[in-house]
Amino acid sequence: MSTFHAEQATDPAYELAEGILWDDRAALVRWVDIRKGRVLSGALRDGKLVDIDSIELGQTAGAVALAEDGGLLVAAARGLATISVDGSISFGPDLLGDRADVRLNDGSVDPQGRFVVGTLAFGTETGQEVLLRISPDGTVETLRSGVRLSNGIAFSPDGGTVYHVDTLANTVSRHSYGPGAFDHDEPWVPVITDLPHSPDGLTIDSKGTLWVAQWGGSSVRHHAPSGDLLDTVEVDATQASCPGFVGPRLSTLAITTAQEGLEAWTDQSGAIFIADVGATGLPVPRWLGSTTTPDWNNDKEAHA
Repeated sequence: MSTFHAEQATDPAYELAEGILWDDRAALVRWVDIRKGRVLSGALRDGKLVDIDSIELGQTAGAVALAEDGGLLVAAARGLATISVDGSISFGPDLLGDRADVRLNDGSVDPQGRFVVGTLAFGTETGQEVLLRISPDGTVETLRSGVRLSNGIAFSPDGGTVYHVDTLANTVSRHSYGPGAFDHDEPWVPVITDLPHSPDGLTIDSKGTLWVAQWGGSSVRHHAPSGDLLDTVEVDATQASCPGFVGPRLSTLAITTAQEGLEAWTDQSGAIFIADVGATGLPVPRWLGSTTTPDWNNDKEAHA
């Protein structure tokens, strides 16, 4: 087991950075600053991540994903939003029904080009959070319910397993996955439990091992699919929020961090860090919907 030390790649400028990924076509890193509603893009240059662009949504931005047409898909406050190549923003319908105390949080595109995204409650925990799957035609399906705080989502290299973080339950669980119907009768199986700090975002490398951000733990933990701890990546920031492999060879682990909830901190919380951990990531799938003419289906409702 090794301990890696991540290097600071940006100023500590982000309140709640998350959802970091590599856009291979644009050769850019993409991420969000959730509470500020910013969708950000940056370039890797000499060990630093240089801001290139920032788009303001005017509401929370829980996650960003790549679209097949070159635009971006965003988990906005209560529904999806698209950003076309020319920068035009379109907001889809409310997916969260009657609940006023909830927003969309972390999300990822699955191997079939659908967006999988979860929810979190403001204030008091409800235990009623959900994991949704939204197809490009607007069809919404609930994959998991009874979640305490839905966070990181990732898929195995063969696409046959989905991993999902429930932060407040302190678990990373798995479920079989594929292009067919989701088996709701099959239970979610916890594979990583009793972590020393709260699990947040996660990513999977080309060998199928998991990298899990430790909110409150100044680190990312590297686990085998069995749950066994393999390595640790330390960052000089209390709240590590999301890891993602970036760069042309997907060989650099980037780690977002957050300032949210901290007072009088002395570390570099709010910066993005990078590390060489001897692993390579997987290309992220692209959403198959259109960002210029999104097919928002106002007749569909989320079954939260």
